[in-house]
Amino acid sequence: MAVSLARKVYDFKMEPVKNKLVSTFRRRRNESSIADLVAVTGLPKYQVEQTAKVVLDEYGGHCKVTESGEILYYFPSGMHSRVRGFVPGMKRFGRAFLMAAGKVFSFLFKIWIMVMLVGYFILFLAILVAALVASIALSASSRSDSRRRGRGMGFGGMFLVVRLLELFLRIFFWVNLTRAMDPDRPQRKRGRPFYKSVFGFVFGEGDPNADWESREKIRILSFIRSQKGVVTIEELMALTGRDFAGANRLVNSLLVEFEGEPSVTEEGTLYFFFPELLRTKKEELLLSEMATVDETEYKRLIPFSDNKGRANGAIVFFNAFNLLFGAYFAYFGLQALSGVISEAGFGTLYSFLHVTIFGTYLGIPDPAMGFFIALGLVPLVFSLFFFVIPLIRNIRRRVSNETIKRENLRKRLFSALHFNPRGFNPLSVQPSGEADGAANTPALLRRETERFAAEMKAEVEETDNGTILYNFGELERQIADVAALRKTVDLRKYEVGTTVFDTNE
Repeated sequence: MAVSLARKVYDFKMEPVKNKLVSTFRRRRNESSIADLVAVTGLPKYQVEQTAKVVLDEYGGHCKVTESGEILYYFPSGMHSRVRGFVPGMKRFGRAFLMAAGKVFSFLFKIWIMVMLVGYFILFLAILVAALVASIALSASSRSDSRRRGRGMGFGGMFLVVRLLELFLRIFFWVNLTRAMDPDRPQRKRGRPFYKSVFGFVFGEGDPNADWESREKIRILSFIRSQKGVVTIEELMALTGRDFAGANRLVNSLLVEFEGEPSVTEEGTLYFFFPELLRTKKEELLLSEMATVDETEYKRLIPFSDNKGRANGAIVFFNAFNLLFGAYFAYFGLQALSGVISEAGFGTLYSFLHVTIFGTYLGIPDPAMGFFIALGLVPLVFSLFFFVIPLIRNIRRRVSNETIKRENLRKRLFSALHFNPRGFNPLSVQPSGEADGAANTPALLRRETERFAAEMKAEVEETDNGTILYNFGELERQIADVAALRKTVDLRKYEVGTTVFDTNE
């Protein structure tokens, strides 16, 4: 474990680290110490130190040496790369091209899915309407059977189509006219593009916690800086929601990445000190975001999509419609190809297309293969995947969300316990909302408290009304001990002080 962690820290790709540092320098007005860069990016100290030299050279930076001997990196002319030439230029062009190509491909893929969904819906709907119109026209005609299946039906069919279209346009025009003339009708806001709704329904909106590991590490480093470089296992449990073993693994990685050191107070309390995170300007330490263990961020639940209910309902209806008609045409197309049934045995809609439209009007005697593939197999397979992908994704999403809820609930539990170690009732911890309302919350709270009580050798008592209370005396002692220790840490030892040498002068 230690070997793999060390390899991860010391064997790294410099390019993504360099991009992070350049972005950080720009946000921080082109000046930072190593400790500042580490705290803001969450990157291991070794990686920051090695890459900062490359950034300094490429972007024409300078160094300031402070009274304490600390080095400040700064860029008086801004962050402008000095690397020129064909190869570097092609690399920058290649990165920009790949990013643009990825966005274009993603956009076209979304459009293709929408076109398949809506296109087949319109096509099948048009076929259905045309068949119904033809059926009405034929039923109203008194011509012979041969003329009903021949050219004669076109006049009645076209007449009814024109009348139906005219009626539809009249209704559409009248409805929109009355809506526009209604002064009390609220203006409709421009909604989400339909192709985004379709793509969101199938593939989701992405993981809102995708960069959680980096964000969490930055918050932990901010907390450590605000607490004079000192942190304990129990505080990490409250900050992250990890159990005792998980918090131990986390602090081991922090010690390697940020050059911390384990220590013990005179009272026997184990703590971890990170002096390298304190080597910065005094005002930087005052800007640390978190000062207590309860000021933390909770993971967000993964939504199924950002669509409104009506949008998802419309998408489900479109695809179910396509699935039904795709299965219909696949079945009869396969029957026609196998020769199992005759033309008279075809379904009414299939017979209308096969015999009347393609056979009589277009003169194509056997379009069964085209029907089977274009109207059957393709929309059927597409519609099945269109439903199966979000179904599987939703099952995985529910499992992930339950894990997120348990983690958020543990974080709330350990934070509450940290502030109330005496007479602690785990059932007093109430979920704040859906994000930490895990299934069987009371049982989870009791189980996690019992596990922590076993680690801390807490005392358990039962009140007269049967309530179980926990007394974490050792935790209470440790909290007071660490608070006293922090008062002894002199931040002036780590302040960088004023500049005594500047390479730009």
